[in-house]
Amino acid sequence: MNNKLYGNLIFELSREGRRGYSLPKNRFGDYEIPQLIQRKKEPELPECDELTVVRHYTNLSGNNFGVDNGFYPLGSCTMKYNPCIDEEVAALPAFQNLHPLQPADSVRGAEAVCTLLKQSLCELTGMKAFTLRPFAGAHGELVGLMIIRAYHESRGDERRLKVIVPDSAHGTNPASAAVCGLEVVEVKSLDDGTIDTTHLRTLVEEQGEEIAAMMMTNPNTLGLFEKRIPEIAEMIHGCGGLLYYDGANFNPMLGVCRPGDMGFDVMHLNLHKTFSTPHGGGGP
Repeated sequence: MNNKLYGNLIFELSREGRRGYSLPKNRFGDYEIPQLIQRKKEPELPECDELTVVRHYTNLSGNNFGVDNGFYPLGSCTMKYNPCIDEEVAALPAFQNLHPLQPADSVRGAEAVCTLLKQSLCELTGMKAFTLRPFAGAHGELVGLMIIRAYHESRGDERRLKVIVPDSAHGTNPASAAVCGLEVVEVKSLDDGTIDTTHLRTLVEEQGEEIAAMMMTNPNTLGLFEKRIPEIAEMIHGCGGLLYYDGANFNPMLGVCRPGDMGFDVMHLNLHKTFSTPHGGGGP
């Protein structure tokens, strides 16, 4: 095999007059396309034989990463390897072919699965309730921050528009806060990569009446376990704020400790990371 063949663009492999497939004879007649929307010249499409096309795109697919043929290197975002059978279950017609507008009586099984899932997530995290509405991690963050903002507004405390975010935080944390109309206040990290509680205390003392929440990931984005969470929770709750847990790195905590027991008030989980939902398949 000529490896050079696979390094080219499909247009570079094109040779005038080559054909890979001939369409059957037209049995449906002709339709005149209005002049206004017709092309000025013929489209420049590659001309390749079938074998060249198959080899080319097979080679391109080999450049995609697959968890069954390589190592997933990103340590801060704890993606797990989903067993293929779980993907098959998620693709069962009883799930895949559901429609949002079909009668409620016809989706009782799916509702039961969702109810059990929410109850299980509450038990694992120490939370009182879960929603399955958000479709991604950043979406979950935004929903969580909207809940926090609504909580403060319901108490008539509309001054709280600041969110404390560690300088080691994942980029979606400050982005979600900004989209929610909140101001980001950065707290520094110590040399060991964990939150500088002395700097945090200064921020709380200076801006406490304006702090809506603090966002944390644990283990943090550097992969380090934040050991001062009780102290941090006491500071944030003491000034009237809430503590938000980014569940992106929940894997090492699962079954060992619960964010709710540590003092976190709101959190999201990436089900495709800690559990076994296909990436992009939705989840709280």
